[in-house]
Amino acid sequence: MTKPRSPLVKWSILMLVLLITFLAVFYVRYWSALTSLPARVHDRTMAHHGIPVSLNQVTPWFTKGLIATEDRSFYRNWGISFEGIGRALVVDIETGSFAQGGSTLTQQLIRDLLLSPHKTIPRKVTGTLLALMTTVLYSKQQILTMYINEVYLGHNSYGVGRAAQTYFGRPAKNLSPAQATLLAGLPQAPSALNPDSHYHQAKTRQWEVLESMVSDRLITLHTAHRIYSAPLNLVGS
Repeated sequence: MTKPRSPLVKWSILMLVLLITFLAVFYVRYWSALTSLPARVHDRTMAHHGIPVSLNQVTPWFTKGLIATEDRSFYRNWGISFEGIGRALVVDIETGSFAQGGSTLTQQLIRDLLLSPHKTIPRKVTGTLLALMTTVLYSKQQILTMYINEVYLGHNSYGVGRAAQTYFGRPAKNLSPAQATLLAGLPQAPSALNPDSHYHQAKTRQWEVLESMVSDRLITLHTAHRIYSAPLNLVGS
């Protein structure tokens, strides 16, 4: 006579079935979107009159400043930062909101292209899973290239190629260290940090970028002060 399964075994089987079902539905819903991310970035960039660029068409000052400030573990993480998630969770619990980001560059890319702007727990969970899948599908160079082409940098500028022309009237490859590090700080709040209309706030953010680069030993403090003091030569000034 077969011994009946215990309640624990039954619940375990049920949870396994539910998990498999969820993953199957998740796969069907998002797989096509994930595999077409480069095309989506290109379409978004062109729709906003952007200027597509490759990594070798952008000064390293911009990408290094961006990573040091927005996602310093970018080349080591799997698209998510447990430290960032933990820090954001604590703030969210304390404030009773979902205001804190804690997002990596990969999560920001996924949020901009595939998810709604509403901050909810399901969206955060979905974004985390998609970021993990994106890290499996694409190299870090591909992810970074997509990000710098689609990120909004204020003044109707999507992507660093367009932003370099809008703010400084030059290609992204020819940006000075001062110009590049200023742009690297804009993703946090593009409109509020627009150097044309909020110059002092933009400069404060630029210094935060430079401090992050000093902390990561990419530059010395002396170099940071020299870059900060250099002229920006904004087109609108």
